[in-house]
Amino acid sequence: MSSHGAAGKTVLVLGAGVGGLVTASILRRRLPKRHRVVVVDRERHFHFQPAYPWVMLGHREPDDIRRPLRILEKKGIEVLEAEVLGLDPAKKTVATSQGARPFDYLVIALGADLAEEKVPGFKESALNLYTLAGALRIRERLPRFQGKKVTLLISSTPFRCPAAPYEAAFLVRDFLQANRSPAAVEVYTPEPFPMPAAGPAVGRALLEMLRARGIEVHTEHKVTDIAQADGRISFDNGTKVPYELLIGVPPHGAPRAARESGLVDGSGWIPVDPRTLATRHERVYALGDITSIPIAGGKSLPKAGVFAHHQAEVVAENIVADLRGLSSTREFDGRGWCAIEMGSGRAAFGSGNFYDQAGPKVNLYSPARHWHWFKTAFEKWWLWKWF
Repeated sequence: MSSHGAAGKTVLVLGAGVGGLVTASILRRRLPKRHRVVVVDRERHFHFQPAYPWVMLGHREPDDIRRPLRILEKKGIEVLEAEVLGLDPAKKTVATSQGARPFDYLVIALGADLAEEKVPGFKESALNLYTLAGALRIRERLPRFQGKKVTLLISSTPFRCPAAPYEAAFLVRDFLQANRSPAAVEVYTPEPFPMPAAGPAVGRALLEMLRARGIEVHTEHKVTDIAQADGRISFDNGTKVPYELLIGVPPHGAPRAARESGLVDGSGWIPVDPRTLATRHERVYALGDITSIPIAGGKSLPKAGVFAHHQAEVVAENIVADLRGLSSTREFDGRGWCAIEMGSGRAAFGSGNFYDQAGPKVNLYSPARHWHWFKTAFEKWWLWKWF
Protein backbone atom coordinates (compact mmCIF):
# COMPACT_ATOMS: atom_id res chain seq x y z
CA MET A 1 0.00 0.00 0.00
CA SER A 2 1.61 3.24 -1.06
CA SER A 3 1.31 6.79 0.18
CA HIS A 4 1.34 8.30 -3.29
CA GLY A 5 -0.44 11.62 -3.32
CA ALA A 6 -1.23 11.44 0.40
CA ALA A 7 -0.61 14.06 3.06
CA GLY A 8 2.83 14.39 4.57
CA LYS A 9 4.29 11.37 6.33
CA THR A 10 6.91 11.09 9.07
CA VAL A 11 10.00 8.96 8.64
CA LEU A 12 11.65 8.37 12.00
CA VAL A 13 15.33 7.38 11.88
CA LEU A 14 16.72 6.03 15.14
CA GLY A 15 20.46 6.59 15.39
CA ALA A 16 22.76 9.05 13.63
CA GLY A 17 25.69 6.78 12.93
CA VAL A 18 26.75 6.00 9.38
CA GLY A 19 23.54 4.14 8.50
CA GLY A 20 21.10 6.58 10.06
CA LEU A 21 22.90 9.62 8.73
CA VAL A 22 22.99 8.37 5.13
CA THR A 23 19.35 7.23 5.29
CA ALA A 24 18.11 10.57 6.59
CA SER A 25 20.22 12.61 4.16
CA ILE A 26 19.03 10.72 1.07
CA LEU A 27 15.41 10.83 2.23
CA ARG A 28 15.51 14.57 2.81
CA ARG A 29 17.13 15.17 -0.58
CA ARG A 30 14.65 12.95 -2.46
CA LEU A 31 11.35 13.64 -0.69
CA PRO A 32 9.00 16.62 -0.99
CA LYS A 33 9.06 19.00 1.99
CA ARG A 34 5.63 17.86 3.17
CA HIS A 35 7.23 14.66 4.44
CA ARG A 36 9.15 14.93 7.71
CA VAL A 37 12.50 13.25 8.27
CA VAL A 38 13.34 13.05 11.98
CA VAL A 39 16.61 11.69 13.39
CA VAL A 40 16.79 10.62 17.05
CA ASP A 41 20.19 10.22 18.71
CA ARG A 42 21.41 10.51 22.29
CA GLU A 43 24.68 12.18 21.19
CA ARG A 44 25.23 15.74 20.03
CA HIS A 45 28.01 14.82 17.64
CA PHE A 46 28.65 12.28 14.92
CA HIS A 47 32.03 10.55 15.24
CA PHE A 48 33.80 8.99 12.28
CA GLN A 49 34.79 5.87 14.18
CA PRO A 50 37.12 4.31 11.55
CA ALA A 51 39.52 7.12 12.46
CA TYR A 52 39.80 6.16 16.15
CA PRO A 53 43.07 4.26 15.52
CA TRP A 54 44.50 7.44 14.01
CA VAL A 55 43.35 9.39 17.10
CA MET A 56 45.07 6.69 19.19
CA LEU A 57 48.40 7.59 17.60
CA GLY A 58 47.90 11.36 17.53
CA HIS A 59 47.39 11.50 13.75
CA ARG A 60 43.93 13.01 14.28
CA GLU A 61 42.41 15.30 16.89
CA PRO A 62 38.83 14.68 18.08
CA ASP A 63 37.54 17.76 16.26
CA ASP A 64 38.97 16.41 12.99
CA ILE A 65 36.58 13.46 13.03
CA ARG A 66 33.42 14.74 14.71
CA ARG A 67 30.62 16.95 13.46
CA PRO A 68 27.63 18.50 15.31
CA LEU A 69 24.39 16.76 14.36
CA ARG A 70 22.65 20.15 14.38
CA ILE A 71 24.28 20.76 10.98
CA LEU A 72 21.64 18.38 9.58
CA GLU A 73 18.90 20.88 10.44
CA LYS A 74 20.23 23.20 7.74
CA LYS A 75 19.31 20.46 5.25
CA GLY A 76 15.76 20.23 6.60
CA ILE A 77 16.33 17.14 8.74
CA GLU A 78 14.80 17.41 12.22
CA VAL A 79 17.22 16.34 14.97
CA LEU A 80 15.95 15.13 18.34
CA GLU A 81 18.65 14.72 20.99
CA ALA A 82 17.11 11.97 23.10
CA GLU A 83 17.52 8.43 24.36
CA VAL A 84 15.36 5.79 22.67
CA LEU A 85 13.51 4.02 25.48
CA GLY A 86 11.13 1.71 23.64
CA LEU A 87 9.71 0.73 20.25
CA ASP A 88 6.14 -0.26 19.45
CA PRO A 89 5.96 -1.22 15.75
CA ALA A 90 2.28 -2.18 16.02
CA LYS A 91 1.20 1.19 17.42
CA LYS A 92 3.80 2.99 15.27
CA THR A 93 5.32 4.92 18.16
CA VAL A 94 8.77 5.25 19.70
CA ALA A 95 9.22 6.16 23.36
CA THR A 96 12.10 8.59 23.95
CA SER A 97 13.46 10.57 26.88
CA GLN A 98 11.81 13.60 25.20
CA GLY A 99 8.38 11.94 24.92
CA ALA A 100 6.60 9.59 22.51
CA ARG A 101 7.15 10.04 18.77
CA PRO A 102 4.74 8.66 16.16
CA PHE A 103 5.95 7.47 12.77
CA ASP A 104 4.70 6.29 9.40
CA TYR A 105 8.06 4.71 8.50
CA LEU A 106 10.71 3.63 10.99
CA VAL A 107 14.40 3.03 10.31
CA ILE A 108 16.25 1.43 13.24
CA ALA A 109 19.94 2.25 12.97
CA LEU A 110 20.85 2.26 16.66
CA GLY A 111 24.07 0.32 16.18
CA ALA A 112 25.57 -1.91 18.85
CA ASP A 113 26.00 -0.88 22.46
CA LEU A 114 29.32 -1.53 24.18
CA ALA A 115 28.85 -3.69 27.27
CA GLU A 116 32.10 -3.48 29.23
CA GLU A 117 30.33 -4.78 32.33
CA LYS A 118 29.89 -8.24 30.76
CA VAL A 119 33.58 -8.99 31.40
CA PRO A 120 34.49 -8.53 35.09
CA GLY A 121 37.45 -6.18 35.36
CA PHE A 122 37.33 -4.90 31.77
CA LYS A 123 36.28 -1.36 32.63
CA GLU A 124 38.91 -1.02 35.35
CA SER A 125 41.76 -2.67 33.46
CA ALA A 126 41.42 -2.18 29.71
CA LEU A 127 41.75 0.85 27.46
CA ASN A 128 38.64 0.71 25.28
CA LEU A 129 39.66 0.79 21.62
CA TYR A 130 36.06 1.43 20.52
CA THR A 131 35.45 4.80 22.18
CA LEU A 132 36.97 8.21 21.52
CA ALA A 133 37.84 8.56 25.20
CA GLY A 134 39.56 5.17 25.06
CA ALA A 135 41.56 6.13 21.98
CA LEU A 136 42.73 9.28 23.78
CA ARG A 137 43.74 7.26 26.86
CA ILE A 138 45.79 4.92 24.65
CA ARG A 139 47.46 7.96 23.07
CA GLU A 140 48.39 9.20 26.52
CA ARG A 141 49.70 5.86 27.81
CA LEU A 142 51.52 4.43 24.80
CA PRO A 143 54.47 6.90 24.54
CA ARG A 144 55.23 6.42 28.26
CA PHE A 145 54.99 2.63 28.23
CA GLN A 146 58.18 1.03 29.57
CA GLY A 147 56.98 -2.57 29.81
CA LYS A 148 57.72 -5.64 27.73
CA LYS A 149 54.38 -6.33 26.06
CA VAL A 150 51.21 -4.60 24.86
CA THR A 151 48.17 -6.89 24.84
CA LEU A 152 45.12 -6.46 22.57
CA LEU A 153 42.07 -8.36 23.80
CA ILE A 154 38.93 -9.15 21.80
CA SER A 155 36.29 -10.00 24.41
CA SER A 156 33.64 -11.72 22.33
CA THR A 157 31.99 -11.88 18.93
CA PRO A 158 30.35 -10.29 17.07
CA PHE A 159 31.96 -6.87 17.24
CA ARG A 160 31.85 -3.99 14.81
CA CYS A 161 34.61 -3.40 12.27
CA PRO A 162 36.21 -6.87 12.44
CA ALA A 163 39.57 -5.58 11.16
CA ALA A 164 39.93 -2.80 13.75
CA PRO A 165 41.69 -4.76 16.55
CA TYR A 166 44.21 -6.17 14.07
CA GLU A 167 44.69 -2.75 12.53
CA ALA A 168 45.36 -1.42 16.04
CA ALA A 169 47.93 -4.19 16.62
CA PHE A 170 49.78 -3.22 13.42
CA LEU A 171 49.71 0.46 14.33
CA VAL A 172 50.83 -0.06 17.93
CA ARG A 173 53.67 -2.31 16.75
CA ASP A 174 54.74 0.30 14.19
CA PHE A 175 54.57 3.07 16.82
CA LEU A 176 56.71 1.11 19.29
CA GLN A 177 59.32 0.31 16.65
CA ALA A 178 59.44 3.91 15.47
CA ASN A 179 60.08 4.95 19.08
CA ARG A 180 62.72 2.24 19.52
CA SER A 181 60.74 0.43 22.18
CA PRO A 182 61.59 -3.28 22.59
CA ALA A 183 58.03 -4.05 23.69
CA ALA A 184 56.19 -6.84 21.86
CA VAL A 185 52.52 -6.85 20.77
CA GLU A 186 50.13 -9.79 21.22
CA VAL A 187 46.47 -10.39 20.40
CA TYR A 188 44.00 -12.68 22.18
CA THR A 189 40.74 -13.47 20.37
CA PRO A 190 37.91 -16.02 20.66
CA GLU A 191 37.90 -16.25 16.85
CA PRO A 192 39.40 -19.32 15.09
CA PHE A 193 41.34 -16.87 12.91
CA PRO A 194 41.12 -13.13 12.13
CA MET A 195 37.98 -11.92 10.35
CA PRO A 196 36.37 -15.39 10.02
CA ALA A 197 33.35 -14.07 8.10
CA ALA A 198 35.70 -13.18 5.24
CA GLY A 199 36.78 -16.83 4.98
CA PRO A 200 39.86 -18.87 5.94
CA ALA A 201 42.03 -17.65 3.05
CA VAL A 202 41.74 -14.04 4.21
CA GLY A 203 42.24 -15.13 7.82
CA ARG A 204 45.44 -17.02 6.97
CA ALA A 205 46.80 -14.12 4.92
CA LEU A 206 46.14 -11.65 7.74
CA LEU A 207 47.74 -14.01 10.25
CA GLU A 208 50.85 -14.17 8.08
CA MET A 209 51.00 -10.38 7.88
CA LEU A 210 50.67 -10.09 11.67
CA ARG A 211 53.31 -12.72 12.41
CA ALA A 212 55.67 -11.25 9.81
CA ARG A 213 55.64 -8.09 11.91
CA GLY A 214 56.32 -9.99 15.12
CA ILE A 215 52.74 -9.81 16.43
CA GLU A 216 51.69 -12.96 18.29
CA VAL A 217 48.05 -13.98 17.80
CA HIS A 218 46.36 -16.38 20.23
CA THR A 219 43.12 -17.65 18.69
CA GLU A 220 40.20 -19.43 20.41
CA HIS A 221 40.80 -17.63 23.70
CA LYS A 222 37.55 -16.32 25.23
CA VAL A 223 38.07 -14.09 28.25
CA THR A 224 36.18 -14.82 31.48
CA ASP A 225 37.56 -12.06 33.71
CA ILE A 226 40.42 -9.61 34.16
CA ALA A 227 42.07 -9.27 37.56
CA GLN A 228 43.52 -5.81 37.87
CA ALA A 229 45.12 -6.50 41.26
CA ASP A 230 47.52 -9.14 39.97
CA GLY A 231 47.47 -8.06 36.30
CA ARG A 232 46.08 -11.28 34.84
CA ILE A 233 43.55 -12.21 32.18
CA SER A 234 41.66 -15.50 32.61
CA PHE A 235 40.21 -17.46 29.68
CA ASP A 236 37.58 -20.18 29.50
CA ASN A 237 40.19 -22.76 28.43
CA GLY A 238 41.89 -22.40 31.81
CA THR A 239 44.72 -20.20 30.58
CA LYS A 240 45.80 -17.23 32.70
CA VAL A 241 48.15 -14.67 31.17
CA PRO A 242 49.76 -11.55 32.60
CA TYR A 243 49.29 -8.14 31.03
CA GLU A 244 50.96 -4.75 31.39
CA LEU A 245 49.22 -2.39 28.97
CA LEU A 246 45.84 -3.79 27.93
CA ILE A 247 43.87 -2.48 24.94
CA GLY A 248 40.45 -4.08 24.68
CA VAL A 249 37.44 -4.62 22.45
CA PRO A 250 34.45 -4.85 24.81
CA PRO A 251 31.45 -7.15 24.33
CA HIS A 252 28.78 -5.76 21.99
CA GLY A 253 25.01 -6.10 22.29
CA ALA A 254 21.80 -4.73 20.82
CA PRO A 255 20.50 -1.64 22.69
CA ARG A 256 17.98 -2.41 25.42
CA ALA A 257 15.11 -0.64 23.67
CA ALA A 258 15.45 -3.03 20.72
CA ARG A 259 15.80 -6.10 22.94
CA GLU A 260 12.70 -5.24 24.95
CA SER A 261 10.60 -4.43 21.88
CA GLY A 262 10.41 -8.04 20.76
CA LEU A 263 12.25 -7.19 17.53
CA VAL A 264 15.38 -9.26 18.27
CA ASP A 265 15.59 -13.02 17.74
CA GLY A 266 17.77 -15.74 19.25
CA SER A 267 20.88 -14.13 17.80
CA GLY A 268 20.34 -11.15 20.11
CA TRP A 269 19.99 -8.84 17.09
CA ILE A 270 17.19 -7.78 14.73
CA PRO A 271 16.55 -10.18 11.84
CA VAL A 272 15.84 -8.49 8.49
CA ASP A 273 15.35 -9.36 4.85
CA PRO A 274 18.97 -9.59 3.59
CA ARG A 275 18.14 -7.67 0.41
CA THR A 276 15.67 -4.99 1.55
CA LEU A 277 16.47 -4.72 5.30
CA ALA A 278 12.73 -4.90 6.04
CA THR A 279 11.71 -6.33 9.40
CA ARG A 280 8.58 -8.43 9.85
CA HIS A 281 6.64 -5.25 10.62
CA GLU A 282 5.27 -3.20 7.73
CA ARG A 283 7.28 -0.04 7.01
CA VAL A 284 9.78 -0.84 9.74
CA TYR A 285 13.40 -1.34 8.63
CA ALA A 286 16.61 -2.08 10.50
CA LEU A 287 20.14 -1.71 9.16
CA GLY A 288 23.76 -1.72 10.17
CA ASP A 289 25.24 -3.16 13.35
CA ILE A 290 21.92 -3.79 15.09
CA THR A 291 20.93 -6.44 12.54
CA SER A 292 21.77 -10.11 12.15
CA ILE A 293 22.02 -11.35 8.55
CA PRO A 294 23.03 -15.00 8.04
CA ILE A 295 25.49 -15.71 5.23
CA ALA A 296 26.87 -18.95 3.79
CA GLY A 297 29.06 -21.07 6.02
CA GLY A 298 27.04 -20.51 9.18
CA LYS A 299 28.41 -17.00 9.70
CA SER A 300 26.70 -13.61 9.84
CA LEU A 301 27.35 -10.50 7.79
CA PRO A 302 30.09 -8.54 9.61
CA LYS A 303 29.16 -5.40 11.48
CA ALA A 304 30.87 -2.66 9.50
CA GLY A 305 30.15 0.89 8.41
CA VAL A 306 30.55 0.09 4.72
CA PHE A 307 27.60 -2.30 4.91
CA ALA A 308 25.50 0.16 6.93
CA HIS A 309 26.18 2.82 4.29
CA HIS A 310 25.05 0.67 1.35
CA GLN A 311 22.07 -0.68 3.29
CA ALA A 312 21.03 2.89 4.07
CA GLU A 313 21.00 3.75 0.37
CA VAL A 314 18.71 0.78 -0.30
CA VAL A 315 16.31 1.56 2.55
CA ALA A 316 16.08 5.25 1.68
CA GLU A 317 15.45 4.61 -2.02
CA ASN A 318 12.77 2.03 -1.24
CA ILE A 319 10.96 4.35 1.18
CA VAL A 320 11.06 7.07 -1.48
CA ALA A 321 9.63 4.62 -4.04
CA ASP A 322 6.84 3.58 -1.67
CA LEU A 323 5.89 7.18 -0.96
CA ARG A 324 5.72 7.79 -4.70
CA GLY A 325 3.48 4.77 -5.24
CA LEU A 326 6.19 2.83 -7.06
CA SER A 327 7.49 -0.70 -6.54
CA SER A 328 10.64 -1.04 -4.45
CA THR A 329 13.49 -2.16 -6.67
CA ARG A 330 16.76 -1.43 -4.85
CA GLU A 331 18.46 -4.38 -3.16
CA PHE A 332 21.55 -4.70 -0.97
CA ASP A 333 24.03 -7.02 -2.67
CA GLY A 334 26.30 -7.93 0.24
CA ARG A 335 29.40 -6.27 -1.21
CA GLY A 336 31.86 -4.41 0.96
CA TRP A 337 35.47 -3.39 1.44
CA CYS A 338 37.92 -2.55 4.20
CA ALA A 339 41.30 -0.80 4.27
CA ILE A 340 43.53 -2.12 7.07
CA GLU A 341 46.21 0.28 8.27
CA MET A 342 49.63 -1.36 8.74
CA GLY A 343 51.63 1.68 9.84
CA SER A 344 54.42 3.55 8.07
CA GLY A 345 51.92 4.95 5.58
CA ARG A 346 50.82 1.58 4.21
CA ALA A 347 47.53 -0.31 4.29
CA ALA A 348 46.16 -3.63 3.08
CA PHE A 349 42.81 -3.73 1.31
CA GLY A 350 40.07 -6.36 1.34
CA SER A 351 36.92 -6.40 -0.77
CA GLY A 352 34.35 -8.86 -2.00
CA ASN A 353 30.85 -10.29 -2.01
CA PHE A 354 29.64 -11.65 1.33
CA TYR A 355 26.35 -12.88 -0.15
CA ASP A 356 27.88 -15.42 -2.54
CA GLN A 357 26.02 -18.72 -2.05
CA ALA A 358 29.26 -20.72 -2.01
CA GLY A 359 30.59 -18.54 0.81
CA PRO A 360 32.05 -15.05 0.96
CA LYS A 361 34.36 -14.30 -1.97
CA VAL A 362 36.82 -11.80 -0.56
CA ASN A 363 40.21 -10.72 -1.89
CA LEU A 364 42.91 -9.33 0.40
CA TYR A 365 45.40 -7.16 -1.45
CA SER A 366 48.98 -6.69 -0.27
CA PRO A 367 49.88 -3.63 1.80
CA ALA A 368 50.67 -0.56 -0.27
CA ARG A 369 50.88 3.18 0.13
CA HIS A 370 48.00 3.84 -2.27
CA TRP A 371 45.56 1.92 -0.02
CA HIS A 372 46.56 4.17 2.88
CA TRP A 373 45.98 7.27 0.76
CA PHE A 374 42.66 5.85 -0.40
CA LYS A 375 41.51 5.42 3.21
CA THR A 376 42.67 8.94 4.09
CA ALA A 377 40.85 10.43 1.10
CA PHE A 378 37.71 8.42 1.85
CA GLU A 379 37.55 9.81 5.40
CA LYS A 380 37.76 13.39 4.12
CA TRP A 381 35.26 12.76 1.31
CA TRP A 382 32.77 11.08 3.62
CA LEU A 383 32.69 13.88 6.16
CA TRP A 384 32.43 16.48 3.36
CA LYS A 385 29.69 14.56 1.58
CA TRP A 386 27.34 14.06 4.52
CA PHE A 387 27.99 17.26 6.46
